[in-house]
Parts: sequence; C-alpha cells; structure tokens
Amino acid sequence: MPGCLGLSGGVDRSRRDFLKAAALAAGASAVSFIAVDRSHLRKILVPVKIEDLVAEAAEAGSPLERRAREKEVKIKRWCSAEAEKICRARGESSDACREARKRCAMIRVKATGPRKGVRYAMALDVNKCIGCRRCAYACVMENNQARNLHIEWIKVVEMPRKEMEITEANMHYNDAPKPDKVYVPIACMHCEDPPCVMVCPVRATWKEPDGIVVVDYDRCIGCRYCMVACPYGARHFNWAKPYIPVTELNPNMHILGNIPRQPHVMEKCTWCIQRTRDGGVPACVEVCPVGARVFGDLNDPNSPIRRVLEEYGAFVLKPEAGTKPRFFYFFGPARTPPRKQAAAEGQVGGGHA
Repeated sequence: MPGCLGLSGGVDRSRRDFLKAAALAAGASAVSFIAVDRSHLRKILVPVKIEDLVAEAAEAGSPLERRAREKEVKIKRWCSAEAEKICRARGESSDACREARKRCAMIRVKATGPRKGVRYAMALDVNKCIGCRRCAYACVMENNQARNLHIEWIKVVEMPRKEMEITEANMHYNDAPKPDKVYVPIACMHCEDPPCVMVCPVRATWKEPDGIVVVDYDRCIGCRYCMVACPYGARHFNWAKPYIPVTELNPNMHILGNIPRQPHVMEKCTWCIQRTRDGGVPACVEVCPVGARVFGDLNDPNSPIRRVLEEYGAFVLKPEAGTKPRFFYFFGPARTPPRKQAAAEGQVGGGHA
C-alpha cells in the first residue's frame, strides 16, 4: 500500500500548488486593478445619467424605428445638399431644382413590421411573360438602385420554348418576344429555408415572419458568403459608392429595403417591402404590361396567389437545392404572341399555349 499512499500524497501536493498559484494570480489581479487611478479610467469611460436611461427606455418605438428616424434625417440632409447644388447650377426656377426639392421634402424612412398571419409569395406566368424587362427597370427606380453600378435585382433570361434548359439561357437578348422562346425573370426567391441566412456570420440577413428575406445594410460587412450560398444568383455586391440622382430618388423608403445603400454591402429584392407592408404590391407586379406576375398572401384562401396556384399548379427553380422557394412559376392558359405574328394573324390578344 505504500505505493498508493505515495501517489495520493503527490496528487494532494499538486492540487495545493495549483490552488496556491491560482490564489496568488487572483490576488495580483485584484491588486493591479485597485492600483489603477480613477482619473485614468475616466479618460476612457463616459458617465451615464440614470434619468437618460429611464428616458431612453420610455421612448416610443423599437430600436429599428429609432434607426429609421435617424436614417431619415441623414438622407434628408444629403438630399438637401445635392438639391442645393442643382439649384445653384440650373437656377431656382428650373424643373430639376423644383423636382429635387420636392423629393427631398417627401423623404420618409419607415420601419413597418410584418403583419400578423401574413405569408407572402409571388408567381409568374411563363406563358404570358414577353421578356420586355419592364419589371427590371421599374425595380431599379422603385428601390433606389445605383445608376452607376449596373446592378439589377431582377434578371430576365431567354430560353428555348421546347427544351427550357437553364444551360441554354440567354440574358443578353435584344429582341423579344420570339415565338420559339420563353422568358423567365429571376430574382430573390425568398426561400423558406434560405441558405444565405444560414451562412451570414454577423446575422445581417434574416427571414421575416411574413416571408420576406431582408438585409440590414448597417450590419452587413460585405463578406459575400450569402452571395456564394444563393443558388439563384440573386444577391449583388456593390463594389463602389452608389450614385442616385436626387431628381429620380424614390422618397418612400424602408430601413430594411430601398434606402440608399453605402458601398461594399450586399443588396437584393425585398418584394418592395416599402409597398407591400403598407398593403400595396411590388413595382414589378404593377408595371407588367401583360399581367404575368401575381403577388399575395399564401395564408389567405381568397388571395390571387392562392387562386392561381390552385388552378394551374406551381413550379420552382432548382428544387434539388432544398431551399423551398416562395417565388413560383406556372403555365397559364394562353401565351401572348409576338407583335408581328399577332398583326399577321389579325389577333388583338390571346394566342395558343
């Protein structure tokens, strides 16, 4: 047994030595802290008044709403400065000066939250889309996209009608529609399981309860992980400072949507959150000349999106990615024919699928 006693004694000594060293380290730390002069600490610590804390807690609105108000002040200040430059250069009575001042005065940055029980979705009739790209142009204007960076949140691709192979997609077509082609707009799919959200290291993007995947531009660090993770190429990185003429600025803004972005952040479609959360529809839906787009609440059995999906069925891009997109495609009852073909056949509208 002496061997066992010797082992036990060694463990006890080691434990005592460890505890003694820990106590000395703690004591030294405490002494060094106590020895710090308060005057030195006051140089880096800012005093806080209890009444300020109480007032801040009692202030109405969420942190996002407070940020929206602060952002509104900054954007108005920037807009006013730009408007002054225009007015000095062109004169106070010029149309550009009046338009700039008008838009600056109308600027409002909202933080409208999701409506309870609403789950948005969008669908596009492939048989109707004529590839005019009006949706993409309207999106640029509505969402204050930079005019100098050539970023478009909506991309329209042309594919052979018979095969509809994504590998045959052409994004740079110049003439449309063509009788043997179909046109497929692609943007953020607002997936049920968005991989972009999973990979963001700073939680700058997330899915809201109403189904809209948003981006907090103030938190985004521009790492572009979400850009790589998105199977649909729907996220865009602005490499330089965005430029928007104040005479074309959309003053109806949302803090998580179409506010002017700073450089080196990710941006994407938000289903015009500044419109839809106020009961409207996205700009792309409103501007479509053939009514190819449908938007609404999936939870509402009487909504247009539900009626369309129940009647015609729904398809999604890249289902194998497992993202569960909430942007659907469907084949409606008729295809809008090309203008030349319609004129030759004496048709005013309609056509064959």
